[in-house]
Amino acid sequence: MKNKTIGYPLLAFAVLIFVSLACGSSNTGVQVGETTNPPTSIPPHVDVYNIEDVIQVGDQTIVLNNAEFQGNKLIANFTIENKGTSDLNVSTMLSFKAKDSEGTQLQQNIFDCGPMLDGKVLPGDKIKGDICWDGATTNTVKIYYEAEMFSTGAIVWEVIK
Repeated sequence: MKNKTIGYPLLAFAVLIFVSLACGSSNTGVQVGETTNPPTSIPPHVDVYNIEDVIQVGDQTIVLNNAEFQGNKLIANFTIENKGTSDLNVSTMLSFKAKDSEGTQLQQNIFDCGPMLDGKVLPGDKIKGDICWDGATTNTVKIYYEAEMFSTGAIVWEVIK
């Protein structure tokens, strides 16, 4: 009987140590700021696409047909084609972002824009429409498209005034 009373606290302690090691935070760091030594790893390369490039992402293709600036407003026209076997739902508010060259995110303007890009796209069908952003104060803007909400990376286009 005496062995069982010692065994349970010892087992609980072992489980606690295992859980803390498995779920603990990392104490490794990454250097920030200027350095006199070159970095030991190269940051990942991000492809930047141009107007009229056809980009395959998953079961769809996307094309930035054209982009124009009207003052501080950027109007971008896209075509998305569903090449899959199930419906594709397109949401400009959730999937598209734009930033100027200083990193400031532009605000989507859904009221003063052309035909909307939002909606359901059936297999083998396509949708074409505009997305507008306000606040473009620099000469270069990057547009970001995330086809899958919780995946990594994005499709990036660079648009120059």
